[in-house]
Amino acid sequence: MKNFALILGITGLISFTTKAQTIEEAIKHLDAERYTAATKAFNHLAETSPNATTLFYKGYSILKSPEGVTPQSLKLAEEAFQAGDATEKRGDALCQVGLGMVKLANKDFAGAKAIFDEVKKSTKSKNTDVLFRIGEAYTMFPNATDPAEAIMNIDLALEKSKVKDNPEYYMAKSDAYLIKNEGGDAMNALQNAERIGGSKLGKIYEKMARVWLQGRNYKEASEVIDKGIAADPTHAPIYKYQSSFLQTMGKYGESAKAARKYLDNSDGDCKAKLRYAKLAFVAKDFDSVKKMVEEIKACSSDPYVYRMQGIINFEEKKPEEAITELRKFIEKVPADENPALDYGYIGRSYMIMPGEGDAKKMTDSLGILNIEKAVQLGDTTFNYYQDLFSTFVARRDYANAAKYSEKATLAKKDANAADYATVGTYYSAAQNWNKADEYIDKALAEYKGLWPDGYALSARVKTYKNSGDSTFSANYSVAPIYEKYLSLLDDAAKAEKKNNRNVSEAYTYLAGKEFLINKDVNKAIALIEELLKFDPENEKAKAQLLAIKTSAGLIKETP
Repeated sequence: MKNFALILGITGLISFTTKAQTIEEAIKHLDAERYTAATKAFNHLAETSPNATTLFYKGYSILKSPEGVTPQSLKLAEEAFQAGDATEKRGDALCQVGLGMVKLANKDFAGAKAIFDEVKKSTKSKNTDVLFRIGEAYTMFPNATDPAEAIMNIDLALEKSKVKDNPEYYMAKSDAYLIKNEGGDAMNALQNAERIGGSKLGKIYEKMARVWLQGRNYKEASEVIDKGIAADPTHAPIYKYQSSFLQTMGKYGESAKAARKYLDNSDGDCKAKLRYAKLAFVAKDFDSVKKMVEEIKACSSDPYVYRMQGIINFEEKKPEEAITELRKFIEKVPADENPALDYGYIGRSYMIMPGEGDAKKMTDSLGILNIEKAVQLGDTTFNYYQDLFSTFVARRDYANAAKYSEKATLAKKDANAADYATVGTYYSAAQNWNKADEYIDKALAEYKGLWPDGYALSARVKTYKNSGDSTFSANYSVAPIYEKYLSLLDDAAKAEKKNNRNVSEAYTYLAGKEFLINKDVNKAIALIEELLKFDPENEKAKAQLLAIKTSAGLIKETP
């Protein structure tokens, strides 16, 4: 796989207290995306001390949660803000801003602005927290943003001298600049927040990491990620950006570890679990993926679970299970996803299924059918034809080995001499002399004399190709090829045992041609005698020499 070592022995999450006694502790959970702990903490505060502040944060935490814009959650948030507003005789400005946030979440810009304008009027724009929350509201909901309004209101808040030391204002301002895709201004705002620091450094560095990563400033991103973890190792979002950074660097195992840390320090919602599983999968930590997949099934119908399970089954040599899971993925494949890879794995699964005889032929044919489908759909994850070639070589099925070696070669943009030589050699082994001859000639043309054995093979193939001719006339072109072969070997090479067959064939063929076609007995004898210098125990050559001399009358036949 393009590749496609990692971790995940832990499936449980670190347990954070849900009995926070202060708003600051509850907000820390919210910032760290521990939404369950934050919700319990804010609910506890609102129940034990029901006032405008605790009820505002109860509604605010609902809006900041992953389910914050569902009809049910918006209703609960609205009820909390209304209850908080009712605790004050003249109403509570922050809870009224909260009601404006609900309007924005519902994409009611006019309704939200009417509430915000009324609150600003009633507070004479002197309440800096109100101005800040109005500004923040315009950045909270992806489908209902107004960065210009956000910046204007936050700048109004920052004009008040008492709030210049609140990093939250600058972080909200940076969010507004990011919506405008103005990374430089966003970073300037965050640097102001960093200067103030305090207990928010983990969150500040998290936001800096986001900006640097979006701008592909990887060195700076890595530095602020390390700072963020050092400042607050329980701040979960920083690990998301660390994981993203490491994934960009191709460090999938380390990326999965960071994704695991995000899960351990956050609520670990289904989406995060799925992302972790995918990273662990790429890192081939299959045991961890299998454990996590069981958790994902309970909260998600994402079809990629089937793909991961199928491929893991293949890797664990469970082809039937692999085929079942991969077919499930293909049935549910998203419209924008190409299932080519899955057809490839199904094909490869069929190819490794046990069996023999007709049963094996059937699974092989299904394997090839699916692999051809993967290739047709454009999958390049594997060199499928090369894999089929290797499979059939191992089975000594040289006809199929040659066929898929040829397909692998034709699929290359820059096929070379070695590719052609391989195809030709296996077509020769399969006794397909025409194909063998074609590809060996291509290889020799590319090698330009660097493949001596290729000339011997070429001559042999041409001989078999014209095996019906006993006069050498059809094979006349073979002689120069054998001569070329011998010319590329020195005397030591001609005497090497590994070359015995080729050297013997070359000399005996040339001797036969001289004797039968050219009628040159002396030259025929000289060629055989030269062969016997390099291979003195060659009985076939001895017999040929005796036959030539006897036929020429140089030796009398033994009665």
